[in-house]
Amino acid sequence: MAASTLATLALGLPLPAQASPQPAGARLATELQASPQASAQAVAPLAQELRFKMQSPQVRELQVRLRQAKFLAVVDVEDRFGQLTREAVIKLQKAASLRPTGVVDAATWEALATRSRAPTQAELNNTDIGTWFVAPSEPAFMMELQHRLRQAGLYQGAVDGSFSDATRQAIAAWRSRIGLPASEVMDERSWTPLLRRTRLPRYADLFKEPPASSSTQELDPRCATGRVICISRQQKKMSFVDNGQIRFTREARFAMPGWESDEGEFRIWYMNHETVSKIFGERTPMPYAIFYDRNVAVHYSQDFADKGYAGGSHGCSQLRDYQVAKWLYEQVKVGDRVVVY
Repeated sequence: MAASTLATLALGLPLPAQASPQPAGARLATELQASPQASAQAVAPLAQELRFKMQSPQVRELQVRLRQAKFLAVVDVEDRFGQLTREAVIKLQKAASLRPTGVVDAATWEALATRSRAPTQAELNNTDIGTWFVAPSEPAFMMELQHRLRQAGLYQGAVDGSFSDATRQAIAAWRSRIGLPASEVMDERSWTPLLRRTRLPRYADLFKEPPASSSTQELDPRCATGRVICISRQQKKMSFVDNGQIRFTREARFAMPGWESDEGEFRIWYMNHETVSKIFGERTPMPYAIFYDRNVAVHYSQDFADKGYAGGSHGCSQLRDYQVAKWLYEQVKVGDRVVVY
């Protein structure tokens, strides 16, 4: 296992909204569509420039806004302007075509304001750090969540993947148990402790059958023997093949322009079901990550589920079906092959 690779990954797990009298559908639609840009608002001017090594409560707001704008991949924020904050400010300045000084002046603050929103007190106090780890619209994730909440003694309903009132109440009870504000959101702050205190449900704990598959993929000849994850960029498909038998085929998404990873034949070198990447200035959940080429992995992507091919990865091969990603994770092991063509 490459130490340099793991050093760039946060191998933990993931976030929050206050309970609302809105109907569930409207509440969920609001949650999934909200973004820092959509809620950007006028911000008070800086009382003074913010710079490296200084301490100020406004540094805390700076860090929350940098995190919202995806320049600073931290969970906790603080009053101290450290090196990570300085590097994030420089990234922001470059993105905004400003002189990259690392000092937050009026122009930098204004540029950040257009990319973020005013922090809540929960964000400033490190009790609320964002949105859901995986959206509640993903039934397989919700089934896994319900199973874990049942293990914790907080949920007695059916493990059916529905975002029911009983599920909401169990989430709020869990958050209260670990000292967070009662809310119906499983963010990284609330999800990570739940992972640590419960066991990972097996696929068979949640589902009776393997995932159905009706799609087809023209396979590379190298996929004909052994256990192989067979990935076709041209067809935008991914199949799991076991000694010539295709077990499933699904749509797959790949790199954004300029971030393409290699094609060829690889071996799985590492697997982690709770990976959160922080390489690119944000904390990006990568559930059921199967690494096969340095930091490149097969994994579930909420962004792919939400945006389809309007987005892209930084090189990874992504699935937008959480159930399939979980099933695939249990089928393969370190040393199995991945063919990308």
